[in-house]
Amino acid sequence: MAPTPTPIPLESGSGAGTMDSVGSMGGQMGTISLGALIQYINQRTYSDLLNLAEILPRKSDMEKKVDIVQYAQRTRQLYVRLLALVKWAASASKVDKCCHIMALLEKQNSLFTDTADKLYHMTKENLVRARLPHFHIPAAVETLTTGSYDRLPLTIRQRILPPEPVTALERKQTLARLEQIIQHRLVTSELPPQMRTSRIENGRVRFTVEHEFEVSLTLMGDSPSEPWRLLEIEILVEDKETGDGKALVHPM
Repeated sequence: MAPTPTPIPLESGSGAGTMDSVGSMGGQMGTISLGALIQYINQRTYSDLLNLAEILPRKSDMEKKVDIVQYAQRTRQLYVRLLALVKWAASASKVDKCCHIMALLEKQNSLFTDTADKLYHMTKENLVRARLPHFHIPAAVETLTTGSYDRLPLTIRQRILPPEPVTALERKQTLARLEQIIQHRLVTSELPPQMRTSRIENGRVRFTVEHEFEVSLTLMGDSPSEPWRLLEIEILVEDKETGDGKALVHPM
């Protein structure tokens, strides 16, 4: 077993201080400092050399030569790569600046995307009920030009003011129209033979069935399916034997 190598301190002026910026520039990208890398390579080379010195005495001359050549080749390739890395580290400040710029641009892009998503959800969910209604331009023009507005819905007046009384002429015209509707319904409907006796007056029809009843009906509209509405009924049934010709219905 070879002894554990001790860390080799870096000499001043070796440029490691400047090269350490390579590690500091990408601490968030999983990198290490150049000084730590150089120290690790030196320790590995020294450890391999101690192992080689320990096993060479037990080998033949040809095996010793082969092991020494292989060790030299491995060490040379390792330090060639380290030299390329050291030369590249001269532009570490530029790479560091580019990394910071890329990180800033990625952060700005993330903020823009998040803002757009939040604005979309706000528009679709929160601001749907916050929209202004369409402005009533005709009402504004009439109010500004005439000083008043005469197009308010009639339902406002109906809720506040009592309805105007019906004039005698309007009542007469309405009853006449209602009697026409009743006559049309009687002509187009099939009535029982007992109810053929009728008279129309004051917007109602009165049917009389002798010794049974007398009824007054009317209609509330001109639809053919509009049902009859009962206004008044009078029972005309009498008992000649026990009632002495009096009506059987108790007076109200």
